Amino acid sequence: MFALGLILLVLSGVATLGVVLSNSAHVDANAFGISLSNVSVGGLFVAGAIAGLIFGIGLGLMVAGAARKRRRRVETKRTVKGVRSEKQQLEVENQQLRNELSGNAGQGPGPGEPVVEDKHGLFRR
Repeated sequence: MFALGLILLVLSGVATLGVVLSNSAHVDANAFGISLSNVSVGGLFVAGAIAGLIFGIGLGLMVAGAARKRRRRVETKRTVKGVRSEKQQLEVENQQLRNELSGNAGQGPGPGEPVVEDKHGLFRR
């Protein structure tokens, strides 16, 4: 792909050089109310090529910006989806822990749990 692009660039450069060097006639040009007199055809061609190049660069920047925005939007959607999934998992785990606590409410702390002093100064396990 790179080689093909390089070949096309060289061919377009040779064609431009051929047009500029072989056309030495002078013409008058009018654009947007501005009149240019005694302009060579080759110079007019080069001006058109430069305008086309600027247009191509602008179009390329627009396409690149749109692609970047799309990538960021897809990444944001993926992140939001992951956060929502994690939130749902945590809610399920939280509910399971609540159920375990409500089932063990009258049994007191199990083995390995810290001993806590109650309001009467009694220790329980």
